[in-house]
Amino acid sequence: MNRWEHVRQYQQSGAYVFMALPNQKFNAVKGGFNNSFNNRDDLQSWLNIYPEYYKGNVGIDLSKSNLVVVDIDKHEQNGVASILAWFKSHGVNPDTIQNTYIEQTPTGGLHAFYLIPSGQDKPKHVINAIKGVDVLSNTAVMTAPSTMTGGQYRQITPFDKIKPVPTWVYDLANGLGTDRPSHTYKAKYSLADRWKMTINGFVTGERNNQAMSLAGYLFAIDVTPQDIYDIMQTVNERSNEPLPDHELNTVYMSARRREEKKRARMNDYGRD
Repeated sequence: MNRWEHVRQYQQSGAYVFMALPNQKFNAVKGGFNNSFNNRDDLQSWLNIYPEYYKGNVGIDLSKSNLVVVDIDKHEQNGVASILAWFKSHGVNPDTIQNTYIEQTPTGGLHAFYLIPSGQDKPKHVINAIKGVDVLSNTAVMTAPSTMTGGQYRQITPFDKIKPVPTWVYDLANGLGTDRPSHTYKAKYSLADRWKMTINGFVTGERNNQAMSLAGYLFAIDVTPQDIYDIMQTVNERSNEPLPDHELNTVYMSARRREEKKRARMNDYGRD
């Protein structure tokens, strides 16, 4: 299977594909891995402008895609032992890891890919959810048939084996692990909660937290900053006790700065 057949499979599943430089994990054009596209025509148009990427590596922008990846390290830490121990302690069949699309990384690690059903929240993005195991939902990940100096990303199971994200991935991301502190943050508001906010306004006593949660979610799914501010104002007006304008502005700017810092950290490099 050649590079473009892989790209076609990824894009047909809803993934946003970006191109990296040959033997590299990064896109050096302004925007980094967010130069990603979910159809071949748009990707081809971008490649016409930057032909040096045509024979480069292939990656997926998880921040835009309906995918999450469980990254199991075998290079620096024994993530396989960690995940098997976690499965055992949580009553999860260890064979579950083989029931979806799996890739092996050049360093011997494993990437397990899962689809996010329409309307369902992604698991949180967590590095070292347990030792040597990351839950990746808001960064870039390199994919087959990319090649690095140390080896190649290669398919272990067929791509058409990819499955919807199982509950245990959410449990892993939410800190229900064997070596994470009990106070690990868990998302307070679900997607359904945010829709209720949008319809009914913010709840007195939770206004600031709900406004921050809604703003953060909208930034994460790439709604424009002006639209986010307009939405927050509309929701605030529907509240029984609206936040004062200066408080709403403070929440909005805080969420915006947090998102900008996060994107600046992740913008140039993908995960191994």
